[in-house]
Amino acid sequence: MTTGRNTVLDWLRALAILMVVTVHTWSLSHIDSTAYPVLALCYKLFYQCGVPLFVMISGALQLPSSILPIGVFYKKRFTRILVPFLIWSIVIYTLSCIVGKYEDIHSWQDAIRNYIPFLLTNRINEAYWFMGLIIALYAITPFLQRAFQTCSKQTLIGIIVCWLIYIIAQRFYPELYLLQYSSRLTYFLGFYILGFLLRREWGEGFGQLKESKLLRTVSDCSFLTYLIHMLFITPIYTVLGFTANAPLWQCIVLPISVSGLVVALCTILGVVVKKYIPFYRYLGIN
Repeated sequence: MTTGRNTVLDWLRALAILMVVTVHTWSLSHIDSTAYPVLALCYKLFYQCGVPLFVMISGALQLPSSILPIGVFYKKRFTRILVPFLIWSIVIYTLSCIVGKYEDIHSWQDAIRNYIPFLLTNRINEAYWFMGLIIALYAITPFLQRAFQTCSKQTLIGIIVCWLIYIIAQRFYPELYLLQYSSRLTYFLGFYILGFLLRREWGEGFGQLKESKLLRTVSDCSFLTYLIHMLFITPIYTVLGFTANAPLWQCIVLPISVSGLVVALCTILGVVVKKYIPFYRYLGIN
């Protein structure tokens, strides 16, 4: 593992955040996938890699890092993810209440009373399902670090193979009794470990890609982008006048173009916040 900044991970994180944003720019475009099956398939193949790639990057960064006392690790990591998550969830929840998103919120007392229930049931922002996953992965990371500290390459590959067999079985035989009770954590844990394996065994062999200040900035603001990107998608579509009945070329170009624009806007916001707000790290910016 290199001691300096890994530019490969910067490139991968920038790509991953573009993929994750595209999940929602595509879904909110409401393009009829039956009318354009090839286009829908192309977008699906592109954006479905986003979350697994993010999880692999997290595994590549967290699992090989220095083993800290469990309390120190939790304080360090959860301060960096929970505080931004709570701050931006409050911002988005407040805006949602102002614009009347929730039919059962009629006063500020209702809003305060329902914040925690809405947060825990993922009603504030549908994209925030990922936070439960990343919190669970970070919660078990200190134990995985200790378990994998002296783990051989062959053992790790064996774990990955078992995981692959599991997800294949889950896909083709979902009716199996044990598979009915599997969770997203079980599914994504394999990607987390796979990222660690690739970084530990072959990371040095890949070398360093050309450093890009732009990609580094996008990478540093990727968590912020994830937390707030849903604020921008619908307004941008509205401004552009885009509808699901648009010509084919617009259906092809606009979702990915809007994704790029959303990432750019969030990154610009991150740069401004980093420059003028001293506690920017508590807002999801590295």
